Amino acid sequence: MSRKENRFMPWSVFLQDERLPLPGEKIGRLVQQVVGGVVYDHTQQVNIHHGRVARGLEEGQADALVELLRSSDLPALKKDEERLVRAEKRFRAHRALLLEDALHFPIGLTGELKAAPWSSVLVVSIGSVVFRDRKEVRATRGNANIGLGIGLKIAASVATGIPIRMFPRRVKLQRASFKEVIEEAILVHIIFDRPPFVVEIRPKGFDYGYLGPRLATTSRENLVTFLEDLVRLAASAHWTLMSRTFLETGKLAPDFKDDKDFLRFSQWIAEVASA
Repeated sequence: MSRKENRFMPWSVFLQDERLPLPGEKIGRLVQQVVGGVVYDHTQQVNIHHGRVARGLEEGQADALVELLRSSDLPALKKDEERLVRAEKRFRAHRALLLEDALHFPIGLTGELKAAPWSSVLVVSIGSVVFRDRKEVRATRGNANIGLGIGLKIAASVATGIPIRMFPRRVKLQRASFKEVIEEAILVHIIFDRPPFVVEIRPKGFDYGYLGPRLATTSRENLVTFLEDLVRLAASAHWTLMSRTFLETGKLAPDFKDDKDFLRFSQWIAEVASA
């Protein structure tokens, strides 16, 4: 495809600086200067998709936006949307084998192991995610609404002259009470690029059986060993700034609002790392 033809293909613009939170409103105003539209919509694009600040642009618009962002101390790059990684397929692995050649993890209902070579790892992303759930806490008791039934019985008694018991035994109802349970958990995304897919590991529920004689008595110790293995085996991958900070300090910030939000963050970094 010639450069002239390529100018009419859609382009996306990505920020290169991984630090969060992003100045969404500032970025939205810069995008609006180049693309037009409503600042709020562009700001929402940043808030939802993190560093993918614009999509579907002509090449000239993409070039202008990249220059404007860079002049505002926001390093950015453009990518032809035909060449995006699109790491959208996600496998949640509750167990896996971290062997020297590849990551072996089960797929499908049969649990067949898929081997993903370490040489094809593009990004390793570690984040703290907030999970929300509703949990039943207790049951409350109450009486059934029998007003309508009493009214019908009065009418029947008057019409027939047959006395009918007006006040039946009370019917006890139990109503479930729920509360929102909020839990913070660590997620690990290992993104492969040939073909593109994401392996998601939640350390809290992960089976560390592959460690064999190295298996420790606490999940924290097992997580440390798991990460040491991952650092060694996926050394050629791009480790996000957040991941490197966690390895150095044990701290993760900020918390992502859910697992889909964290996935969008990891996808953004994968696009930048593959540029």
